[in-house]
Amino acid sequence: MNANQYLYQQIRALDQDPFRPDHHFTAPVGWINDPNGLIYYKGWYHLFCQHNPYSANWDTMHWYHARSKDLKHWEDLGEALEPDQDYETKGGVFSGSAIVKDDRLYLIYTAHHVASDGTIDETQCVAYSDDGLNFQKYAENPVLTAADGPSGLAAADFRDPKVFEHDGSYYLVVAGAVDGHGQVLLFKSADLVKWEYVSAILKDQPYMGRMTECPDFFEIAGQDFLAFSTIYDNGHYSTVNIVKGDMNWETGEFTPVDQELFDAGPDFYASQSFVDKDGQRIMIPWLRSVDQADFLADTGHAWNGMMGLPRQLSLVDGELVQSPITDWKEFGEEIDNGSYQLHDFKPGKKLSLIGVNGRVEISRTQTDYQVKVVSPIYQKEYQLPAASDDLALDFDNSCLELFAQKQTLSLFTFIYGIKQAIWE
Repeated sequence: MNANQYLYQQIRALDQDPFRPDHHFTAPVGWINDPNGLIYYKGWYHLFCQHNPYSANWDTMHWYHARSKDLKHWEDLGEALEPDQDYETKGGVFSGSAIVKDDRLYLIYTAHHVASDGTIDETQCVAYSDDGLNFQKYAENPVLTAADGPSGLAAADFRDPKVFEHDGSYYLVVAGAVDGHGQVLLFKSADLVKWEYVSAILKDQPYMGRMTECPDFFEIAGQDFLAFSTIYDNGHYSTVNIVKGDMNWETGEFTPVDQELFDAGPDFYASQSFVDKDGQRIMIPWLRSVDQADFLADTGHAWNGMMGLPRQLSLVDGELVQSPITDWKEFGEEIDNGSYQLHDFKPGKKLSLIGVNGRVEISRTQTDYQVKVVSPIYQKEYQLPAASDDLALDFDNSCLELFAQKQTLSLFTFIYGIKQAIWE
């Protein structure tokens, strides 16, 4: 154990913050956002994420690193990447992904450079490791710039590479703004460092806004999917779009068949997926507090932001279903932080979860679960489509996640100490 790991253990042991979740990943200190570089490598699941180690506000980004044997219990490893190169200065190391080639772990990430005159330049870079712990940046970074993409690609909006292998070649999907419109761009490589532009695999869709972020291309049971978040012209950020479609590898075109949101709330963002040791597709989102992003920082808390529960993605009757990877508990009148399955939540029923500083009310209609959150920070209502009488829920101090088969509702509620459940 190095000094940083020992320090992080001590911080977690001493931290009595009632808002901090028990089983959703947070950094010991500082702001975190987008999950990065999710991968299974040499017997460990690796989680990287965007991190500001110096405060609970967003600022110059690093890559934080943790690992796990079971996707439930995480070991802190500290900073994997820091903005210590000229092409990253005054900006940071932004989001990216990971892949294994010839037993070496490669990270591909965005370098966010801010010049003295405020000009922003985003480029794609590579780092690598042979032990999964210590990383070296490629000497000839950056490996991909906006000049390598299509005409009209903005250098200030070219980020979040997701790398994957298909039919013996390596590919990146990268978010880009082209002539002011969000697109998902495809690049191809034989060696992970020399890349050529293939196509804009998805563009001209109303749900792509002025900029896409954190694209993720994956396939389940022969069905292609493209996931991404969106920034619109009015500055509004969408939760994660999931587009089902068909990828033509000869033309580099992705034909959308259906589009919907992964989650019914505003706090689910920048998800990334990977394949676990058993070949299953696992996804982890960032759970943000979209309307209260600086509340924890402004009220003296040392941390901000969390990862959602890891969840397995599968197809059921052609529909994408999220199943949380968690330890289930028996639901009763006396409850505590954890995951519960409710199998008889019929229309007309209502469940109230009572916390120390607020409550969550869930009522069932014929078509929806109606969710009301009354926290010390806000009061809001949400709707979650009810595909059946089965509802899975997880509450974990500041976090509430509901799983209703086809869709989820994930919220940063700031309600802690839920101990009582009342049925009506």
